[in-house]
Amino acid sequence: MKEAKGNQGGAAKSWQRMRSGSLYSASLVLVLFLVLAPPCLAKEKDIYPSGKITWLIPYKAGGGFDLVARGLAPYLSQYLQEGAPGAKGGGLVMKNEPASGGHKAYSMLSHAKPDGYTIGAFDIGFISNTFTSDIGFDIAKFTFMVRAMKTDRIIVANKNGLASWDEMVKAAKVRPLKWGTGSFLQSTQLDSIVLTERMGIAARFIPWAGGTAECMNALMRGDIQVALVSEDSVKGLLEAGEIRPLAVIADKSSYPGVPSINDLGHPDLAEKLGTQRFVVGPPGLPNNIKNAFINAYKKVMKNQKYLSYAKKLDLDFNPLYGEEAEKAFKIVNGYYQNDLKPLYIKYSK
Repeated sequence: MKEAKGNQGGAAKSWQRMRSGSLYSASLVLVLFLVLAPPCLAKEKDIYPSGKITWLIPYKAGGGFDLVARGLAPYLSQYLQEGAPGAKGGGLVMKNEPASGGHKAYSMLSHAKPDGYTIGAFDIGFISNTFTSDIGFDIAKFTFMVRAMKTDRIIVANKNGLASWDEMVKAAKVRPLKWGTGSFLQSTQLDSIVLTERMGIAARFIPWAGGTAECMNALMRGDIQVALVSEDSVKGLLEAGEIRPLAVIADKSSYPGVPSINDLGHPDLAEKLGTQRFVVGPPGLPNNIKNAFINAYKKVMKNQKYLSYAKKLDLDFNPLYGEEAEKAFKIVNGYYQNDLKPLYIKYSK
């Protein structure tokens, strides 16, 4: 009897050992399968992009870089998907966040997860917001993927007012010019201070909180004599002959008889002054995602259908990519911090 019980106990132990060994073997096989499974078995959701991408725009709909971004969006989506066979996402959704001069959009972007599903447009003029307060994040840490556009500044006058740069300089020797700019101590006014101090031109700056539109209305009414504006913002008025260019803050001037800042002996200002707009990602965006965007953007810039759309809007592109885009940001950021910040502090007292 004791022998029988002993045999039964041994059989049970043998069965448990066999069962444990089988479970161990099955687990080992499963682990090896997961580790060694070929790439083709990867889930579609793991292929970037697998979902929608939010594009934060720091302007109201229809303003600033908004129209450019909306035109780019379907083409970027197309080329992102083509660059990643099997990807089921990539659609770009525009989200306008103009509050506080774009501060909300930039704050959201700076705190976004660096997974490629949040990108943003960045306007260089926002740097002046960092002069006197802690904005809560470091704009230099954004991932600069593309310098999408650079718009030259231009000095303009009423069609019935000052006729040339030389006439403007002579008028300034008699009495300070009534010089219109954008909002108080923002980028166009600070650039105007740099220009007039460098050139020795006497001017009284008159800021217009309503931006370029309000400033141009004042110019055409005769409330101011000249104004510094972004060229792309006043092309319609220039073409209609309502205002005339006196000088272009660029390497070359496309207006006959109108000098460039290079012609006037200050070529360094062509690189520093003006509006630059970037496409950026959150800090720490992985290189593979950054490169996917850059490659897609380059293809859009060769797409004739999109270029025809841009031509109808009278848009000029001079994109820089990756390291070149980051270098362009660093140059202008240095100008803002080293040249404009002291002026901001001086004139805000």
